[in-house]
Amino acid sequence: MKATIIIKAVLFLPGTFLHELAHFTAALFLGKPAGFSLLPRRMGNSIVFGSTAARVRHKALSVFIALAPLVWWVALLFLLRHFRIIHFTLNKPAVRVTLPWERLLRPSLQGGLFFWLAAQLLWAGRLSLQDVKTLLGGIFSLSGFVLIAGGVSGYLIFRSLLS
Repeated sequence: MKATIIIKAVLFLPGTFLHELAHFTAALFLGKPAGFSLLPRRMGNSIVFGSTAARVRHKALSVFIALAPLVWWVALLFLLRHFRIIHFTLNKPAVRVTLPWERLLRPSLQGGLFFWLAAQLLWAGRLSLQDVKTLLGGIFSLSGFVLIAGGVSGYLIFRSLLS
């Protein structure tokens, strides 16, 4: 069992680093980072690959810290678009996505490295169970309700100014 933990930790280390770095960077801007770890550990039946702790003045700010790893999925989309692996066409009311299958299925070292990078970015952008708990805790707090009310009010005011 320990060998599989070590193999998974090594395979997922770059993505785990990016994931935790996103939390840490968001905590720098929105609160105060209180810890950063990339050491895998076992918690019950699951493996925790890394962790970042942060202190915030208002619990609603923890929502943004919890969501920070999603930036890696945005980066992946831009990377796929840049290398013309994915193409977006905005036609009302749908988005059309096309994939160049002949390029994707041709094996090469460059393709393998690109696939590995894409897999790391997918892993880095995934929200953990703890991220979801932190997100929900921030939303369902007093400051979370104030944030939501402010966002809805701002949207309604902006929408009324446009019409």
